[in-house]
Amino acid sequence: MHKISLEQWRAFIAVVDYGGFAQAGDALFKTQPTISHSIKKLELVVGKPLFDVVGRKAVLTAYGASLLAAARTLVTQADSLEHEAISQKSKIQQSLKIAVDTLFPRPVLGKILTELNSLFPQLNIQLHETTLSRCAEILEDGTVDVGIASLIPRGYTGNLATTVELYAVAHQSHPIMQQSDLQLQILAPYKQVVIRDAGLRTNINSGWLGSESRLTVSTLSEAVFCVKHQLGFAWLPDWLLQLPDNNDLVKLPLQHGLMRTVALQTAIRQTMAEEPAIKALEQLFSLYLEKTKQV
Repeated sequence: MHKISLEQWRAFIAVVDYGGFAQAGDALFKTQPTISHSIKKLELVVGKPLFDVVGRKAVLTAYGASLLAAARTLVTQADSLEHEAISQKSKIQQSLKIAVDTLFPRPVLGKILTELNSLFPQLNIQLHETTLSRCAEILEDGTVDVGIASLIPRGYTGNLATTVELYAVAHQSHPIMQQSDLQLQILAPYKQVVIRDAGLRTNINSGWLGSESRLTVSTLSEAVFCVKHQLGFAWLPDWLLQLPDNNDLVKLPLQHGLMRTVALQTAIRQTMAEEPAIKALEQLFSLYLEKTKQV
């Protein structure tokens, strides 16, 4: 709790500017006793006199003079903040918090967020990268407004955002690449790189986990790093394999071209559903989905 109020600092400055307690009272539309009482309380808190009364004029002490510049800055900043709060109350900056599963195509996400930013340049966007059940958790507890993941909380309805194809992938020089016409069971002796579920309340295993040993990481980028260093193979999204930096990653020659398909849904907190930015985000995801259907 502050012991000195803004009003006391205003009284202090007014006495300086107008030369006396009565004059300061007139300027602030207060009585002379009210101004005197404010100054006495201020002096009591700081422990030193701020004014010497010479005739009918209040003259700053050396200590009082040392506080004047800071007092003026404080009151000016407070007045500026008050003016800003009142004049800008109809232009409150909005924020949008989005959780996106690590499997969602990042090039597409970049285009969608770029378009959203052009539509709402003042929008504050917070982006959370999630894995498996974590998106549902932070959507459910209100940490984010929008979630895009394979798992959404109970009581939420979701719209399809995209489907992601996952392939078993290894570095082109990994020993496993010497095999041909691989079957899943042949992968068992090789280390599998697995992305852990980031959920705090629920942890699930996802995908083929038939390997006898695993290297577990937290993010998709860590999984790519490990595969590039030939530490194991991993099930990685097809969109990631199309990136120029990943030319050294190769799909394993599994029999029948086996792959996994993951459906990612968009879920929105009901209280935010009518927000213009969220409606625009929904439309951008829908446009992307339509484009992928036409390809």
